[in-house]
Amino acid sequence: MTEAPTATRAASLVEKTVLGVIAGVAGAIAVVDLVGVSIRSAVLVTSPAITIPSMRLRSVDAPAVLAASSNISEAQYDTVTLTTVGLSLSPRLLLAIADGLAVLGPIVLCIAVAWLCVRLFIGRPFGTAATWGIGVAAITVMAGGLLSQAVRANAFSEIAYELDLASAGAPTFEMSIDLAPLGWAFALAVVAGAFEIGQRLQRDTEGLV
Repeated sequence: MTEAPTATRAASLVEKTVLGVIAGVAGAIAVVDLVGVSIRSAVLVTSPAITIPSMRLRSVDAPAVLAASSNISEAQYDTVTLTTVGLSLSPRLLLAIADGLAVLGPIVLCIAVAWLCVRLFIGRPFGTAATWGIGVAAITVMAGGLLSQAVRANAFSEIAYELDLASAGAPTFEMSIDLAPLGWAFALAVVAGAFEIGQRLQRDTEGLV
């Protein structure tokens, strides 16, 4: 007579432990991302010398790579990493804003995951707060991901003008759009819709009890 309740309690304990771990990890990732982007932004704005990774280049030959093997018929650099001193404030701020927008979506998503784990932990997974939380996370992931690319492109443009990099193969303005944030946003919107349906079913079930 006691085996079934014991098994139920054990399963519940395992589930709650897993939910607690997931919520803790999601919260920790959000905190680490927030601290990391704050430090990077402070360095970008205040440090005399800053490093700018992944600046685009246009068809710049890589002779050392080409000469490394007879099997290589063509070699070109696509990006370059710069370390510069005395850059003006405007591109620094744009780079900091781009970094902040890039991690905004993941931070909000981690917070939403942690909140959903808490609601599952207390046995109330469906609710208005959960649905709206996922919806806000979807919008934030899309807007942050796309806007960060636009802001970073403007920052690189200002840097190219300021450092006169056009002659070295850097475009005065170029923006490559990664649509991955849009795909993530659509996926989260579907999850939000599923939670909205679950919320309605939960209300209907409670009304029948």
